[in-house]
Amino acid sequence: MSPTAIGDAVRRFNRRILLRTRFGNLTGRLLFDVVLILTGSLCMALSVDIFLNPNNVVPGGFTALAMFANRLWGWPVGTTLFVMNLPFLLIGMRVLGIQFGPKTLFAATASALAIDWLAPHVPTVQGEPVLYTLYGGLLYGLGMGLVFRANATTGGTEIPAKLLEHYFGIRMSSSLLAMDVAILALAAFFFGLAPALYALIAVWVMARVIDALETGLTAGNTAFIITLNPAEVSAGIMARLERGVTVLRGEGAYTGAERTMLFTAVNRRQVPELREIVRQADPDAFVVISPSNEVLGEGFKPLTRTRR
Repeated sequence: MSPTAIGDAVRRFNRRILLRTRFGNLTGRLLFDVVLILTGSLCMALSVDIFLNPNNVVPGGFTALAMFANRLWGWPVGTTLFVMNLPFLLIGMRVLGIQFGPKTLFAATASALAIDWLAPHVPTVQGEPVLYTLYGGLLYGLGMGLVFRANATTGGTEIPAKLLEHYFGIRMSSSLLAMDVAILALAAFFFGLAPALYALIAVWVMARVIDALETGLTAGNTAFIITLNPAEVSAGIMARLERGVTVLRGEGAYTGAERTMLFTAVNRRQVPELREIVRQADPDAFVVISPSNEVLGEGFKPLTRTRR
């Protein structure tokens, strides 16, 4: 066999190995996303059936509208939720693209089915506002956060808000706020003022849990340090914290003197030690430490892909 033929055979073999590796990675990622979606849908359904729906506490969005329909006409909450979501999901897939594709449809279907299937089989928590409000919000937020981490949504008011922005230029934040206010007003009308106020607490808890899932695992702190002893400070950070340091050159606006500025990223637990390292090396240093929603890269979570 000629060297050229051998080279072609090797290249074909390498291509096959690469394709198999990529296919395996995609399959593993898809299975992991399916597990996240199913777990998240189960959490949301348990929240609705155990804590929120029995106490007239609405979680916002289309789930709240489904609860209103249940009280008015006796329609099942999950089925009503799916029927309301379906046309917006189909329009969203056609108009807004793949981000409202199969995984979002799967998540919306799974959560709706779980709500109706679990309702007759799970106990309810009533008479304890703190318990059903906080735990209901925590469990619902956990479920939504898991679905979001799978690059999916469960539908709801996010899709109409995106469509309004697409067709009429209305900002999503404005339309979502208007819809949330309207839903809470309806909750006050249907269930009374107290359940509507509990709903506000539940929604706040949901938002905090979702934020923690979205950024809590990759959150950290960044620090800018202006010091006359940059070498000593850098050495302390790299040795004791095992964090990288970037050296920036600057100039004082008032004095015109050249200044050395260090930039680094640490996790929250390392902030006190960072302060101590700087204090020992240069008590007169100027330090700015800021919280960061995400820190990605070496030493933190790898920069792999972005959600939606």
